[in-house]
Amino acid sequence: GSSHARGRIGAGAAGAASLAQLQAEASCPICLDYLRDPVTTDCGHNFCHSCLLQRWEGLQGDFPCPVCLQHCPDRSLRRNTQLCHMVDVVKQLPNTEGEGKQQEEKPLCEKHHQVLSLFCEEDLELLCPQCQVSCDHQDHHLVPMEQAAACHRKRLKGSIEHLTKQFKEANKALEIKVLELREHVQRQRLELASDFAQLNRAVDREQEAALARLVQEEHTIHEQLGANIAAFSDHIWELRGLLQEVTERSVLPGAQLLRGIGPVLGRCESLKCPEVYSFQLRREGCSLPAQHSALQKIIQKFTEDVILDPESAHPDLLVSEDRKSATLARKRQGVPRAGRSGAEPAVLGLGGFGRGRRYWEVRVGGATWAVGLCTDSAPRPRAWLLEDPRGSWTVGRREGAYEARGPAGTVPLELKEDPGGIGVYLDYELGVISFYSFKDRSHIYSFSDTFSEVLKPYFSIGCSSQPLTIYWIKTYRYRSSHRGSVKEPDWHP
Repeated sequence: GSSHARGRIGAGAAGAASLAQLQAEASCPICLDYLRDPVTTDCGHNFCHSCLLQRWEGLQGDFPCPVCLQHCPDRSLRRNTQLCHMVDVVKQLPNTEGEGKQQEEKPLCEKHHQVLSLFCEEDLELLCPQCQVSCDHQDHHLVPMEQAAACHRKRLKGSIEHLTKQFKEANKALEIKVLELREHVQRQRLELASDFAQLNRAVDREQEAALARLVQEEHTIHEQLGANIAAFSDHIWELRGLLQEVTERSVLPGAQLLRGIGPVLGRCESLKCPEVYSFQLRREGCSLPAQHSALQKIIQKFTEDVILDPESAHPDLLVSEDRKSATLARKRQGVPRAGRSGAEPAVLGLGGFGRGRRYWEVRVGGATWAVGLCTDSAPRPRAWLLEDPRGSWTVGRREGAYEARGPAGTVPLELKEDPGGIGVYLDYELGVISFYSFKDRSHIYSFSDTFSEVLKPYFSIGCSSQPLTIYWIKTYRYRSSHRGSVKEPDWHP
């Protein structure tokens, strides 16, 4: 009899479990209640239409499924009419909780085959009256099963609200992380596009400059070839006349051929060809320095805290107390230093560089200025002169035109806009001095040379009344523009 009763209880429990599963399938994963106006996403999950719209509120672009996070292309959803009818049917089915109560009214103890009517709060077990008197549960707090069920049902319902809140928070946190990842990828995509655009512009400028230098060298060599070409033209003309004379004489009769043969033979033997002018084109190539993306690493790793040396300043310059700025004074302060009365208003950096890689940036402005490096052993008067580029490598502006000056001469620069500031990069061992625009981090010009002396930072204001200021770069921040996100330095004087 007891086996038959347990079989009926087991079958009833299986039916109740199936019914509970059916009711769960008819519930919304968001509100955990029966589906209202159910809709189905592309990934196959079902939700209340209002619950899903509330979850997607404020989102743009892709809309993630709250269950599997698969992205839906838009807010247009399919209304599941068949599921709506199924939910109505499930609502009419008997409540599994009520059936469970009927089935649990007389649950039997497997050990004593008596009705389980008590609940042990210490061991959280159902007990029969005979279990109550066993040594396993003596002195334990026992309560009637219905009372314990009501108490724990209340605790479970309290946990439902807490778990639901945690479920929503976890889903929300995951959605935020997905959106954050998408924003980071988009930001890096814009940075890469900006970096490659800068690199393409730098390559174009390098190609134009190399071609211009090649054309100029061709013109110079062609001028030097002029005298050689004239000498060869005269020689060719003389050869042509002598050849014609020898040819005509060779067919004359003996007496006529021999008459006056001596001078003709002498001219043939003494005629010499002019020497050919030898030239060699300078090898042009692509020698691009580190561009935009690499420049950021240069700044982070090799930024140098450069300060001005007041002792090297031109008498017309005022150097600030922090030695970071120089201004052209209206009147000279004190007695002019010897040997510099006719020099351009300029100042050197304190200390020098005999090795390594360094980077610093200078805010410049006005009609005339120049920044760069010069040798420490250059004659002091020349160290302040823009007229003599020997021992110095600078870029600057004079009479409204931008130019690069070095030991090899002056190279005109074509800048589309005022750079606002200049970044100077020195790689002493590689023999490279590069200059960059402050505004867009684009490459302006590079010198390639061999250094054997200490180099000092060089700053010239010329006749400009605008101050020259050295900046110390600590961090980067992003600013928005019509071209996307662009990195902008956070300047600290």
